[in-house]
Amino acid sequence: MNNVEQIFQTLNTKYQNKRELFKKAVDRFKSKDWDKLYRRGSQLLDECDALIKELKSDFLITAEGQTDQAAIKIKLKTFKKNYKELVEITKPAWRQWAEAIIIALGLAFVLRNFIFGLYHVPTGSAEPNILVGDRIWGNKMAYFFSSPQRGDLVIFDNPTFDYDRAGTINYWWQRYIGFPIPFLGLGSGPDNWVKRVIAIPGDLVEGKLEEGKTVIYLNGKKLDEPYVNTLPLIAVQKSRGFLPWTHIGPLAIPSFLQYETKICRYTYDPSKSLDQQPYYAIDEQDIIYKKDTREPELDYAFTPIYDHRTLMCRDVFSYTVPQGKYWVMGDSRKNSQDSRWWLFLDEKLIHGRASFVIYSIDSEESFWFFDLLKRPIDFWTKHIRWNRFFKGLGKHG
Repeated sequence: MNNVEQIFQTLNTKYQNKRELFKKAVDRFKSKDWDKLYRRGSQLLDECDALIKELKSDFLITAEGQTDQAAIKIKLKTFKKNYKELVEITKPAWRQWAEAIIIALGLAFVLRNFIFGLYHVPTGSAEPNILVGDRIWGNKMAYFFSSPQRGDLVIFDNPTFDYDRAGTINYWWQRYIGFPIPFLGLGSGPDNWVKRVIAIPGDLVEGKLEEGKTVIYLNGKKLDEPYVNTLPLIAVQKSRGFLPWTHIGPLAIPSFLQYETKICRYTYDPSKSLDQQPYYAIDEQDIIYKKDTREPELDYAFTPIYDHRTLMCRDVFSYTVPQGKYWVMGDSRKNSQDSRWWLFLDEKLIHGRASFVIYSIDSEESFWFFDLLKRPIDFWTKHIRWNRFFKGLGKHG
């Protein structure tokens, strides 16, 4: 029983040191008309005082050779429980809020980095299976006990991103948080990209031109790729953001708030009219036409891409994939910066597997409510893609 008595003495010392603080806090509950808390606090104080008397008496009886260990342990357990509850209900409000925020942030950090991720798709490199404005559920547990397989849609950090390694805090912020806070000097992290695994370690992957069209060979066999975009891309001019400045005084404005216009290339079905396009709402005034004609600029699938500086064809290559690396490509081959540009994807950069589309907004904005503010009526009728909500993303689409 010496150990049990020692635990009691330690706990009783803590209680006695804090009892006056507990009493003052409980009295404040009464002054603020918090009757429920006042009654509970008073009850806990009375119970703790009574238990202390009983336990002291029990230990005296035990010393004389009479003992009921089970009863003493039950009383000590109750005393512990009551003491912990007193500590919780008498904490200052600021401390309760601070602890709740810290716990919430810690939980969000664990979930975001190790369990699942919610990703906004900013480019059309995986069209038509994944569209600009899709919000994707990424399964980060998918590769805990296995490796990516051919055909998987993997989510990963931009492999060309240059971290700020001169500042330790900013480096870790970029790596694990990524949301920019310019006035604190915390920069944004790498964009998250989605590409399809074409070749895994040990595979021979080859890109060839056959009758003027691009094809992929894997380990000497021509790949059947039903997921590849077969439709042309149309060039349109789009805008995003609100503010026409980069700074307000000394403070930098986050890029997602800065107004900009950009040239986008969207999947376009020539067999359908503009108001019947299945993937994007395309306004005629946004279409970029060829010079001296009223024909839109279209980029057709399976035509080769050439580097204008070196005249090298990006679609002609032959590599054996090293261990720990993957060869990945976008489903929309005419609109994807992928392994054809930066070669192999390091397995360490992979977050997980794209599982399904949670919801989808036809928008170039980083946050959907920006579009809602700009076009409150059209947003509901033209820009929400209701048919894509909870759309699965399998190996073939």
